[in-house]
Amino acid sequence: MVVRRSRKVHKLRGHRVHGHGDTKNRRGSGSHGGMGRSGSHKHKYSSYYATFGVKKTLNPKQGEKQKKTLDLDDVSRLVQEWTDSKTAEKVEGRTLVDGVKLGVHKILGSGSIQVPVHVRNMQVSSKAKKKIILAKGAIEGLKESEAEELAFEAGAEEDNETVNSEADENPEMHAREEGSGE
Repeated sequence: MVVRRSRKVHKLRGHRVHGHGDTKNRRGSGSHGGMGRSGSHKHKYSSYYATFGVKKTLNPKQGEKQKKTLDLDDVSRLVQEWTDSKTAEKVEGRTLVDGVKLGVHKILGSGSIQVPVHVRNMQVSSKAKKKIILAKGAIEGLKESEAEELAFEAGAEEDNETVNSEADENPEMHAREEGSGE
């Protein structure tokens, strides 16, 4: 590495501020009237007064609507209303519920449904799928094998619930189950 023989510092020896003007201007942020927005209500007011009282809000993107969801309780309650207003129609003993016509994005599994419905152009949660198929309904886009599997699972769950409720009612049956393992 080459050693520089005469450095600028050596040239400036004897010159009080080394080429940077008045000493008061070489200080830290104090020479700018404070860091950041400090002084915005006092000596920097004219730079910031336009931003006072303005709140930034988080708005959803323009054109993006909030997606509407319905529970199974809502669907079973509204089916009759939809058929009366002709937004839903009866097809093969089921009520055809079209998500595009109704403006509904997804059906959730809360509640129960006894009315057989045929769901089209909507997402359906897994619990809602089981309950719709149990009510002799159909979901468009669902394969037959999936539908049969869901019906089987739902039927098995229902059988377990009835066995458990019978065992709770009849203590002898419960004792028999425990004794059968011996």
